[in-house]
Amino acid sequence: MLTRLVFDDKERVGAWVAEQVEQTAEWGSFYAMGVESAGEITAGIVFHQFNDSNAVCHIAVRRPGKQFIELLRHGYNYVFNVCGLKRLTGMVEDENKKALKLDLKMGFEHEFTMKSAGNGGQDLHVLVLWPENFRYEYDL
Repeated sequence: MLTRLVFDDKERVGAWVAEQVEQTAEWGSFYAMGVESAGEITAGIVFHQFNDSNAVCHIAVRRPGKQFIELLRHGYNYVFNVCGLKRLTGMVEDENKKALKLDLKMGFEHEFTMKSAGNGGQDLHVLVLWPENFRYEYDL
């Protein structure tokens, strides 16, 4: 089974991530990268709402593995080295415990909670990743 990183198909990766994270609005101006296995996207990252210091990211993964870790490294390089951002923002709904655990393991920190701001009125955790806190050497 051929598995590869995808950097040149942001629309397809973006649509897959949107479906996984139940994003109903358009991303607007965005960049996306992903992992493709046997012709299907299995992981992706969308970066949007860029300014000169920050972007918002959404991460989705169906099957974590070595290619997913490689994708995270490329995502880190893109936002901090290519774009020169100072921070990366993530948002995770309270019920999505797996995503919250993964993000914290990657080095994201809890910045604050928006009460009743998520789908169905659940709390929405706003996370921040500082470049020096990124951890990619861990077991999934």
